[in-house]
Amino acid sequence: MAGRLLIDNVGRIAKLPDLIAGFIGWPPKRLRLHVVILADQNGPVLQTRDLDRSLDYITRVFKTRFNVSVRAYGDGFVHVQKEAAPASALFVRCNAGALADEAGEAGSYFAGHVAGWNVLPVSLVFPVTVFVVREVVGLRGCSLGPLTDYVTVGVAGALDGTTLAHEVGHACGLWHSQSRANLMHHDSSRGDRVAWFQKNILRSSRHATYL
Repeated sequence: MAGRLLIDNVGRIAKLPDLIAGFIGWPPKRLRLHVVILADQNGPVLQTRDLDRSLDYITRVFKTRFNVSVRAYGDGFVHVQKEAAPASALFVRCNAGALADEAGEAGSYFAGHVAGWNVLPVSLVFPVTVFVVREVVGLRGCSLGPLTDYVTVGVAGALDGTTLAHEVGHACGLWHSQSRANLMHHDSSRGDRVAWFQKNILRSSRHATYL
């Protein structure tokens, strides 16, 4: 986690001219996304087609609001795990619980299936991996922000259309908004509006690149 935070901070400093330029205009950028549907003993927790609404939403909103094109990392957006994941990865927590999970069995499982680099950076592209789990306890999704390159989304969050984009926003450094019309509102009835500073923050994330 410390390495990712260091990379994020160094990257934001390096992108300072780009951040300042954001006050003038926002040239097109790209974000690579990889979605992994976990499986339990009965099979995948969701079918690939169940994610169509969420993928259409994040693709549209990130392009119209941030001028960031969401692209698949690899051959397609979604990968379905065939082998059952450990219970600790299927039923995850958030906030302090997520930090504890990251240090345990669940974190090891996610690290073994995250897209892109794991311990050391090997490219200039830093994809966001979305793990679709059975449940995020008490919530629909969770992100540790720039501390990791993945987010978790429960079945309910994957089906509501907006939570996936919301959690990817957290991964790019955005925090919650009190405005119900904002993408970063905590409730799934959120809108898709973003403030000017949110555009600059997301676009200066390590996950948003010109490559």
